[in-house]
Formats: sequence, structure tokens, C-alpha cells
Amino acid sequence: ESRKLLGEPLPQLADPKTIPPHIAEMFEPGGLLDRLRTRLAIISRKRGRKIIPARNTVASVDEDDNLYVGVDFLEKYGDNEALIAAVMAHEWGHMMSDLPKGIDWSRLSWDELHAIRRDEEADADGFAGRALFLMGFKPDEMIKFLKEVDKKRNKKIPCHKYHNTPTRVEILKQSYEAEERAMEVARRLFFGSKVGAKVGRVSSSG
Repeated sequence: ESRKLLGEPLPQLADPKTIPPHIAEMFEPGGLLDRLRTRLAIISRKRGRKIIPARNTVASVDEDDNLYVGVDFLEKYGDNEALIAAVMAHEWGHMMSDLPKGIDWSRLSWDELHAIRRDEEADADGFAGRALFLMGFKPDEMIKFLKEVDKKRNKKIPCHKYHNTPTRVEILKQSYEAEERAMEVARRLFFGSKVGAKVGRVSSSG
């Protein structure tokens, strides 16, 4: 019997020789992924470690806070900074998890494990919604992406590891709006009504 995992197995690493130059640039210091990582680190006070090109994944994070980003995903969506920011923010949410690391989850049933996983994914979506507001992005591109993925999914095979797409969309929207309201309250409390609504956000210029 295979060892039960809370998340997914580590993705296949991408061969550097097969990565198109314009995608490879995104992984370099000062590249798009590094700039987004800097903004997420400011928001979360968690730096993360390496950002690693991978295959057969959108993105994932391991127990050492290494972030794997799919090369195929970037080839398709590389010009959509708002979506890439949302995907990275979701994975950053997993880094913020309070669950202990290095645990053998085999003592749990699959139903129990899937319930924990759904809660973890919901928390990561919640962090992503809040982080997107602070980074100066809206959640629209992530919502559109989730709906696209849902359309392609085989509905005959139940998905136990995630909440359904409407629930995930609502979590993103509500967490974004909650952060927006909190920032507005803080703005009025500390700066008065004449200060712009963008006070407190991380600059979207990188």
C-alpha cells in the first residue's frame, strides 16, 4: 500500500535544456516569478525557498517551502500576470499552514484525509484572495481559470480533494472583499478620507 499523502507527490522536474528562453527568464533572479515572490514575502513575512521549473503541474509546494511552477502552464498563461500571481499566492497559502510537517497520514481514513485536504485548500484560497488585493490584482483571472479547468474535468469522477468550483470561487471573492473592507477601515481610521484607497498595498509595478 502506498504511503498516504496530504498533498500531491512532487512533480517531475523540467529539463533546463527543454525550457524555452522566455520561460526560463521568468525563473531567474529579478524575473517575473521572483518579483511576485518578493511581494508575497512582504505580505506573508515568509520568504519561501527555491522556485523550480516542473512538468505536469500548474504549481505546488513541498514541505521545505520550495515552489514548483509548471513550464507548460507558463507557456500557455505566461502573459497573464494576474493569474500567475494568484496561483503563486495559493501555494503561499499552503506555506502558511499550521499543519505539522513530515507526518505519516496512514492512520487516517481516506475520507478523513480528504476532509483535511479540502480545508487546507480552502485556507490557501482564502489567503490567495487576501494577497491578491494587497498585491494590486483582482481575483477575476483565477476565477476564470478555475472555471475553465472545471469544464474540462470528467464529472463522472468525483473530486474529493477540493471543494467544488463555485465554493472555491466564493472563497476567493469573499476573502478579497474582506481584505478590501479591512483596508478601507484602516485607511479611514488612520489617514482620513482624503488618502487614496491604495494605501497599504504592495506596488503592482514589482
